[in-house]
Amino acid sequence: MLSHRIGKNRRGATAVESALVLGIFFVLLFGVFEYCRFLMVLHVANNAARDASRYATVNVANEEMTEAKILQYANDRMGGTQKNIRDFNVTVYPCSPTGFAKSPPRAEPKLNADGTAPAWNAASFTERIAVTIRGRYEPVTPLLLFLPSSIPLEITSVSGSEG
Repeated sequence: MLSHRIGKNRRGATAVESALVLGIFFVLLFGVFEYCRFLMVLHVANNAARDASRYATVNVANEEMTEAKILQYANDRMGGTQKNIRDFNVTVYPCSPTGFAKSPPRAEPKLNADGTAPAWNAASFTERIAVTIRGRYEPVTPLLLFLPSSIPLEITSVSGSEG
């Protein structure tokens, strides 16, 4: 008779315990999904920047190649993933060799004597051409997972000019 009474007093305990455990489980599950989604966006953007910089260096001497075609090539390589990046922007430019001598090395745009930037295809043989993808990644559930509302992205790929 005593065991029967203990069971009646714990009738709602299972529901409360399940709610607590499932709440923590779903927060962790959403965290894993969000982290994987972020890594996927980074991976695709890295590949798009690398492919676009290689495409630019191979076509630097092609007179029909325009900057717009290279930017479209990078957009195509994103495969729709750019929808996950707010303020998505792609730039292509010849690099200044002084930026690579700095610590840490970085791709800096080459400038003419008057301070203006030359066209992307102004890079001569052995000079570098860079493609940079910029934007802000916005998590789907930032408040639930205590994440920032946006994470800045800047991905640069540099390739040697073949022109």
